[in-house]
Amino acid sequence: MPTKKILIISFFLIQVILFPGSACAYLDPGTGSMIVQGILAAVAAVGVSAGIFWKKLKGLFGGRKDAGEGQGEDEV
Repeated sequence: MPTKKILIISFFLIQVILFPGSACAYLDPGTGSMIVQGILAAVAAVGVSAGIFWKKLKGLFGGRKDAGEGQGEDEV
């Protein structure tokens, strides 16, 4: 079952995150800015995805079309 595999994987992932072993590592200031950039990129991606989804959902339920559509084009 895929659900059982997902539960097992997530259990071990939580264990690794909550109970890390000791690490002798150095994080320079550039690492912090990379983390911030990654978080901002994820937030932007979620925002764009939500906007696209909202536009499609609005169009599905009979929302208005964009005001600029169909203007300025002459039919021959």
